[in-house]
Amino acid sequence: MASTILLVHNGKQAPSAVENVLSGGEWRVAFSSAADVRTALIREAPETVVFYHENPSRENASRVFDTVKTFDDNLPLIVVANSKALEDAVALMKAGAHDYFSLPVDKSNLKNSVAHAIKLYGLTKRVFLLESQMGMKEGLDDIVGCSPKMLEVFNLVQMVAKSNATVLILGESGTGKELVAKAIHRHSPRAAKILLDINCGAIPRELLENEMFGHERGAYTGADRRYIGSFERANGGSMFLDEISEMEPQLQVKLLRFLQERNFMRVGGTETINVDVRIIAATNRDLTKMVGEGRFREDLYYRLNVVPLRIPPLRERREDIPLLAKYFLQRMSAKNEKIFLDFAPQVMDALISHDWPGNVRELENVIERVVVLHNDTRVKMAHLPPVIKDATKKAVAAAEDLPQAEEGKIIPLELVEKYAIESALRGCMGNVAEAARKLRIGQATLYRKIKEYGLKS
Repeated sequence: MASTILLVHNGKQAPSAVENVLSGGEWRVAFSSAADVRTALIREAPETVVFYHENPSRENASRVFDTVKTFDDNLPLIVVANSKALEDAVALMKAGAHDYFSLPVDKSNLKNSVAHAIKLYGLTKRVFLLESQMGMKEGLDDIVGCSPKMLEVFNLVQMVAKSNATVLILGESGTGKELVAKAIHRHSPRAAKILLDINCGAIPRELLENEMFGHERGAYTGADRRYIGSFERANGGSMFLDEISEMEPQLQVKLLRFLQERNFMRVGGTETINVDVRIIAATNRDLTKMVGEGRFREDLYYRLNVVPLRIPPLRERREDIPLLAKYFLQRMSAKNEKIFLDFAPQVMDALISHDWPGNVRELENVIERVVVLHNDTRVKMAHLPPVIKDATKKAVAAAEDLPQAEEGKIIPLELVEKYAIESALRGCMGNVAEAARKLRIGQATLYRKIKEYGLKS
């Protein structure tokens, strides 16, 4: 695939003298005015920018330079200017230009400079990608985490995987319940066999029964041949029943019978089929509440709830956010051939402060959006979506919301300390360890102060 050069101009149109040198060869040339360079960078993803500087105004050039360098600090920028003034060339080279040419341009030198810039950018990308791929991931299989709560999950997964016990995975949407189910299967004696998954909330009841248990030929109109269901195909392996809470009552009865007897009949059939299948179920709902309301069978609940395994939401394990964010950044950079390596400190603070109602899936989507829409080596605040930047501003405002003393009136030190701790806890979304770090006191001291002032962390 041909490399793309973005030819930026600040006149009415790109100069033919420069365009003719770059076009018709090994490169693809895209065009942009100086005013639209940001949009063009996102749209074209060039490997070099050539800026035709028609009117030698340093202020105009500075705007283009700032836009390009903010987008991707490593992207080479070559200037072709309608000026022979040495001070202009020196100023632009100091600003970060890869090369500088004045009109009339030497075609051979310009082509060589562009070829060198593209090669340099490609090498830089490969080096950054290699460095990012060498980073180690903490966690289990595809599940990332090092917090005490996640270490407990990893321990439970490894213990329960060795058995044939039915597992019920509980957790909010986006916490990674499917990844946990896959980890249980991969670490079990059934790993060599298949793991099949069914989303009980995405398939209508009639089709769900058919998908689970299969049907005989002639079982209903259109059933012109026998269909082998998922339970039969998963014999010797595992079945993952996601969103089990959405299963309709009639089908709950049939699933209960299967869990009790480990056999079933196909729809329209009379033959009893025995299978050896391990059941792993998951839900983001409160099944005990649903049982109390009569919307989920109590006997089925106890059959499924042999080993409950709760996945904590991301807001309860904020110490995992840096690890997860870096893991997704490495993965998305490699996938999109970008060179992001890390995060600006204020960006990581913003990610840690956000509540993440969509949990790990939301964090992954945010990182992917940043990588797709920007080119840089570091994620900056400008790259984040408004919802996270706004939440950060509110957290900062809350942390600074201390009582103001009237003129000539002194606020007791105890009250100031109490407000400072309250504000820090609000700003850190209840994370005591983070609040202690920002208050520059020990965590044990902070816990003692919280108890002393009757505060809630």
